[in-house]
Amino acid sequence: MLAFATQKGGMGKTTLSVLVASWLHYKRGIPSAILDLDGSQLSVYNQRLREIENLDDNTTDRLDTQNMDPYPILSGSPGDVNRLLAELPETVKLVLLDLPGNIDVPGYDAALRRVNMLIVPMETSEYSVTTGFGYLNAIREVNLLPADSCRVVWNKFKQSRDGELADQLEERFAEYGFQCLKSRIPQRDSYQDSGNRSTLFPMPTQYLRNSGLKDLFFEIEDLIEALQHERIQQ
Repeated sequence: MLAFATQKGGMGKTTLSVLVASWLHYKRGIPSAILDLDGSQLSVYNQRLREIENLDDNTTDRLDTQNMDPYPILSGSPGDVNRLLAELPETVKLVLLDLPGNIDVPGYDAALRRVNMLIVPMETSEYSVTTGFGYLNAIREVNLLPADSCRVVWNKFKQSRDGELADQLEERFAEYGFQCLKSRIPQRDSYQDSGNRSTLFPMPTQYLRNSGLKDLFFEIEDLIEALQHERIQQ
């Protein structure tokens, strides 16, 4: 189970959940699902409803030619996670949690304990780093997840502006046991385009090519394989 989560809004956790799930499910053939547990918004769940409502002949034809049926998106609150997991088809191999930004929501701790890998999106701004690092520390201090089950990913990244600072911050994070993904996601307005972050289709090839996301997708796939191997060894 994988989660993109942080306490600061606007860091891209929901967008990244959809992009990763759609890539792995439709392009890599890994049967996936999203549990939308952000009960105050349910943005992923509502997006799927809008996409289905707006289906036309062209999108229906595209669905018919895909090898994978649309992945399940179930909605609820963090306290519902066990029930929602039980409702998923047995064929699902990867579950992504879209968690609320408030860790004080009832059931948040139990939901997070089910996660095998937590990925925290951050920008290099002082407020984003302070909030993200505080979130990671809070999780570790109350033993929700060990540090080696957490990763930081730089989002809305610009190499000329953020590269040197990101390198320095990664060294500081490492002192506390927190690792960063090698992938750094460049700032792109196109990620927010509904056609590029669909729950029914993967990001179009023409956008993906220069998006900086493909490295992220493959790195996450490697993490999933490593987690599966570790589970088999245990």
